[in-house]
Amino acid sequence: MGDLAAAAAVALGSPGGRSAGHVAILGYGATDPGLAEAFSGTFREGVAWLGARSWFRPHLPPTLEADGLSALGLALGVNRLLHRRDAAWLGALVVRGATAAGLSDLNRSLMVAAAHILEAPARRDLATMLPEARVALADLGIVPADAECRRPAWRNVLRFEPAMGDPARAALTLRAFEALCETNMPARLGRLEPGDVLRVLQGVERSLRLWTWEERPRTPRSALVRWDIENEYHVQNLLWTTLAPLFPDLNAEEYTPPVGHKNPRMDLTVPSLGLVIEVKFVRAGVSFAKIVEEIAADAALYRVDPKWRVLIPFVWDDSFRTEEHPKLIEGLRKLEMVHDAVVIPRPGKMERDAGDRIRPGRTGTRRASKAGAPGIDDIAQCPDSEASESTPRRVNRNVGVLKSRT
Repeated sequence: MGDLAAAAAVALGSPGGRSAGHVAILGYGATDPGLAEAFSGTFREGVAWLGARSWFRPHLPPTLEADGLSALGLALGVNRLLHRRDAAWLGALVVRGATAAGLSDLNRSLMVAAAHILEAPARRDLATMLPEARVALADLGIVPADAECRRPAWRNVLRFEPAMGDPARAALTLRAFEALCETNMPARLGRLEPGDVLRVLQGVERSLRLWTWEERPRTPRSALVRWDIENEYHVQNLLWTTLAPLFPDLNAEEYTPPVGHKNPRMDLTVPSLGLVIEVKFVRAGVSFAKIVEEIAADAALYRVDPKWRVLIPFVWDDSFRTEEHPKLIEGLRKLEMVHDAVVIPRPGKMERDAGDRIRPGRTGTRRASKAGAPGIDDIAQCPDSEASESTPRRVNRNVGVLKSRT
């Protein structure tokens, strides 16, 4: 990119040989901090030169007005090096160009993306872009991602043929294909990796947006329902529901060979990947350092069996200490056997009534009785201190409870 930007800067110094494409190359180069500093002055001069020109002139063939690739490069450079008001003409050009008749789908998509980068008034919605272009540019961090466009993007990518477009479209299609393969497990052609499990677990927090927690009954004949998460068993049930349809060999509470007097039991496992998911439920008053110690001890026991190679801790933070999550994840990543870690807070909407608050100071990790604790579906009869309370809780008869079923 450096050589290309240098050649474009030389061309811009020649009045008879310069073009909008040369300025656009410098705009793309501006996404590299080193190149941005080296060519910022030349780019500013190029934008001023283009801004002084007349566009959409009758009876003349369009140039930049129909060149989405150059428009996108200019928008990136303006966003990086200039104030948008210094290139208001460009915002107006891409908004008008995106509505021009006869414009190719790719150029229209890139015009729309450029308009959004510039926050141009009256810009078209990103939904009007080619889905594969939207996926590719989202993967590059240029436009926001949209999960709804992934399916049509995948369809278009599979049907793409080199003869269908120019090199720019081929490059965008390839980028979209790579992005989709990273996040779409069916695209992996049956080859699953621990990273696939990690991505599903990282999506659990987003999935809780529609988790049932009602402020009022949804229908006249319904009771008020709130699916509370009160302990580690509940978190395991949630993860089982999420992972079981995707990983057929998912197991719950599998034992490893005894280690001396220890008979370690793993929360969730995917044997085909040699992967263990260790669930932790952190209550208020429990330090995250204690969680790191417990997972380190778990990993040491699991590692004795060579069958298990990868560990992913999943921590439910019931105390909502989100400011400490990055440090916790950083610490867990340093542990041997840990591929990565996922920490999610209790959703803000799941606020308990004062009388329903569970007691602080307990991790919910079942360390004392883990070797002989019941299965994830036996929480109602579990003798574990997490499942039984010496003091009865206040019960609201109008509140439904999510019960685990086999």
